[in-house]
Amino acid sequence: MSLGALVGLMMKASREAATEVDQIEERLLTIDTRPSVIYSADNKLLFQVSSENRKYFRLKDVPMFVRNAFLAAEDRRFYTHPGVDAIGLARAVAVTAQGGSVQGGSTLTMQLAKQMFTGSERSMQRKLKDIALATELEKLKSKDQILELYLKQVYFGESAHGLASAAAIYFNKKIKDLTLGEAAMLARCVRRPSDENPFKDMDRAIRNRNVVLGIMLEDGLITKADYDKAKAERPKLNKNKNRTTAIMAGAPYFVDDVIRQIKEDFPDIDLKMGGYKVETTLRYDLQKIAEKAVGRVVKENRRNGVTDGAFVLMDKDGQILAMVGGKNYGEDQFNIVSQGKRQPGSSFKPYVYATALATGAINPGDYISNAVIRKPDPSSDTGWWMPKNASSRENASSYSLAHAMALSINRSAIHTMEKTGVRTVINYSRDTFGIRSPLSANLPLALGASAVSPIEMAEGYSVFMLRGDRVRPNRILRIIGPDGRVIRSYTPTKYRNVLDPGVALTMDSLLRGVVTSGTARAALDVPNAKGKTGTTSSHKDAWFCGYSNSLLGIGWVGNRENKSMSSRVFGGTVTIQFWREVMLAAHKKGLGKPIQFNVSGLADATPVEDSSDAEVWVPPVRDVPVRETSAPAVDEDPEPRRRRETPRDEPALEPAGTDAPPVDAPPVPESRPDPAPVASQPRPERREEASVSVEVCVDSGMRASMYCPEVVQRDFRRGRQPRRVCRLHGPGN
Repeated sequence: MSLGALVGLMMKASREAATEVDQIEERLLTIDTRPSVIYSADNKLLFQVSSENRKYFRLKDVPMFVRNAFLAAEDRRFYTHPGVDAIGLARAVAVTAQGGSVQGGSTLTMQLAKQMFTGSERSMQRKLKDIALATELEKLKSKDQILELYLKQVYFGESAHGLASAAAIYFNKKIKDLTLGEAAMLARCVRRPSDENPFKDMDRAIRNRNVVLGIMLEDGLITKADYDKAKAERPKLNKNKNRTTAIMAGAPYFVDDVIRQIKEDFPDIDLKMGGYKVETTLRYDLQKIAEKAVGRVVKENRRNGVTDGAFVLMDKDGQILAMVGGKNYGEDQFNIVSQGKRQPGSSFKPYVYATALATGAINPGDYISNAVIRKPDPSSDTGWWMPKNASSRENASSYSLAHAMALSINRSAIHTMEKTGVRTVINYSRDTFGIRSPLSANLPLALGASAVSPIEMAEGYSVFMLRGDRVRPNRILRIIGPDGRVIRSYTPTKYRNVLDPGVALTMDSLLRGVVTSGTARAALDVPNAKGKTGTTSSHKDAWFCGYSNSLLGIGWVGNRENKSMSSRVFGGTVTIQFWREVMLAAHKKGLGKPIQFNVSGLADATPVEDSSDAEVWVPPVRDVPVRETSAPAVDEDPEPRRRRETPRDEPALEPAGTDAPPVDAPPVPESRPDPAPVASQPRPERREEASVSVEVCVDSGMRASMYCPEVVQRDFRRGRQPRRVCRLHGPGN
């Protein structure tokens, strides 16, 4: 090639470089883009992803001997040339002019230009363009900035882009922890990264390392002792190299949900492009406690058929603080909390009773029938559907509402559903409590026979915790774009007054009774705990749904293969264990503060303070009528009922399919209208001598609450006892 032709090509390359100079800053910004990251509320990295396997770092993170290794291997005169090494370039031009192949002579700046603009083409035109672009780069950036960009951009093989990624993939180290021998090996690896990296050809990689060490010794960059030690190193490669562009660092089920939500809210955001920062609601300290607790309980109950568990914890603003979607994310990425649909069993009953109270079908002081239920059912062996209570001792003719809830009387819940109307309960479940899963329009719905997700139950129970308001569970606080601007700040989604505050307050008191004297006594040491247990009759699902002041938790255990667990597994004995452990831990960390409510003006509601020391009024045990000989005959053990010594849960009927009616219950015809809400009737008066003892307020003559200053015990003829709670006395009154 003549000198004139060479000059002409150089002028052309300079003109082309000039047209691309405006893009240099944009290209440099792309190289220097941080990966997209997802952080917990307590600043723990949960996830990061980028378009390439690249880790963010700064030149200050690179030890001097590591920098020197790359300079010795690729550009010994880097800090003295203006972007083009005249000595090396002259040698390359001479060889090319004599008819040889296009030779090296590239500086680090020229290599960076090649990686950014010209690609892998080998021609004189490309070489000249690299020279022109390198000249422009040297005008825009300092030597240290160019070296940093080079170390971030250069490819090391095995999907490792940049020095930080290479250190992690090959040696499972951070840059600052590399040895001299490892740095020298990586420095030479960039020449033929696909063929001569340590994974592909260790012998060649070692020879290349020794070449770099020799140059460093020759240039006085290391001592002879350093050289001998590094040359004698036996490389220890990373056995568990991560070649993906995504790194899951914690709370994987939660992170998956966050990514799904971002895709739904912002379809155009591609986290792989890098630069996004997502701040979430999760408390990593509580997350680790929850994961450990769920895993322990599942392991301890494996012999009882428990193979999996799930838990979600949120605060009064709907912020999810912990989420365990399953026992082992590595084995199964299906998130039971948000994606799973399981039968809730008796933990669904609070929705039934709340609907009945809100519509006037029952009143707080009512007794609920426990009469035997007998419905035609052609699918049954007997031709009849006859649901039973969990224990043959629960055979009184009726129960107070408080005891029907605390002891989870199945037939009382079904009778309440009949009086309220199945369709009415379904409508309230959706509109008031936020249940979005399909609900079967039949009576076994009262026993939780329709499958729902734990996240739905969390939203539903928030109505009781918030005294009539509902809050939507939320995972994200803010999404920040690559330019540093906030794309969106998430605020709590609350639905005000979805349930009458008086009804919500009554339900709050009833749920407290489940803990103090019912099936959830195992949670009694959790401050002001309230909730409901739920276990299906097939023992495939066991729940505990509850809250403690401003914290709400939903727990579940079951069998992933849909097999029955042992009859010893209940929500009130197994699931409640990790619910209790996480709640107590959260309280120790200063969370779970009492919510302050304005209770003035609430009608027909049992007053209750919202503090950890509050006592909640529950009708005394003596107010539960004993079974009389006139009660309908039941196919149960007639032994009188006695208080249980240990927590026990209750079964619910199981449908044949997710949305199908239970196999042992006749479906309610779609055309059948719901019964109109009617006022609850007093219990039928029995023999003249039948009576009941009730605590009443001296001032009002109504049922006494914890706030009444003077209380007496009075006997009433059965059916004539006071129905309503005293409204003269309450907090501050």
